[in-house]
Amino acid sequence: MKNILYSFFVLYFFVANANALIKMSYVEVNSNELANVGCYVRSDNLTPFINITSIFAANINGDNPNKPEIYFNPQVINLLNNNYEQISNLQKKGIKVLITLLGNHQNSGWSCMTNLNDKIKFAKNIVNMVNKYKLDGVDIDDEYSNCSANQDSLADIAQFIKEDSNFKGKLLTKALFSDYYSFANQKLAKYLDYGWEMSYSHSNYVGRLSPYINYGVKKENLFLGVWTQYLSPSPSSVAKYLINNKYSGVMIYDIKSNSQSFLSELAQAEYGNQVRVNSLPNCLK
Repeated sequence: MKNILYSFFVLYFFVANANALIKMSYVEVNSNELANVGCYVRSDNLTPFINITSIFAANINGDNPNKPEIYFNPQVINLLNNNYEQISNLQKKGIKVLITLLGNHQNSGWSCMTNLNDKIKFAKNIVNMVNKYKLDGVDIDDEYSNCSANQDSLADIAQFIKEDSNFKGKLLTKALFSDYYSFANQKLAKYLDYGWEMSYSHSNYVGRLSPYINYGVKKENLFLGVWTQYLSPSPSSVAKYLINNKYSGVMIYDIKSNSQSFLSELAQAEYGNQVRVNSLPNCLK
C-alpha cells in the first residue's frame, strides 16, 4: 500500500510540475504598489504565484543618441529610495525583481547608439544601476524612442551588459512585439535570458513566438503575454497553448490590487486550482 501511495505521489508531482509555467509580471508603479505581487499565492501550497516581476518603468532620456541618460520618474525613485522594503520583501519570498528601461519619446534609446565606447559606457551605467538598488536584472522595452534605429545598437549593449562581471547571476530580459528586426543579426538572442511577447489584445497569438526561435532564442526562454485589463486572449487559453507547446512561461501585464480573479483563471488552466490573497498586513493596496 505504501508503494502504491508513493508511486501516486511521484506521478502527481511530475504531472503537476510538467504543467508549471514561469509567471512574470509588470507593475505600473505610477498607480500600483509593487508589493501587490507578493500578495498572490497558490491555493494548494501558498507559495508565490508570480516568480519574476519588473518595475515599470525607468526611462532612457536624451537629445544625443550616444549620450543617453537613465531617468526615474517621481514614483519610481520614491519606490527605490523610500519604499525599498517592497522590493526586498518580494526577493525574500524568492521573487526576482527587475526594472524595465523604456524609451521616452526622445532621441535616445536601446537601438539608437552608434559609438562603441558610448555603448560600453551605457551598459556599465545599467549594470551599476541594477547593483546600486540590489535588483535582480534589467528588462529591455525598446519602444517610444524618436531616433533612427540601427540593428547593432541593442545587441551590442546587451552583450556588454551580460559580459560584465558585476552582472553575473542577473537576468537580462526583453519585451517582444514582433520586433524581429532587432534579432536579424543573429546576435541579440545569445544574451537574453527570457523574452516575452506582448501578445495581449491579439486573439491570434499562435505563431507569434516561433520567429524568435528561428533567430536563435531558445524555446524554453520564450513567454506569451496577457493583460489583466483584456479578456482576449483569455489567460486560460494562453496558458493551455504554452503548456501544450512546451513554452516556459506567461507574462502578465499590469498587476493590480484587483487581479485575483484574472490570475485564478490562469492558475486553473495551469494546475487546476485558484490563486489566494496572502493574509499579510497591507495586502492588497
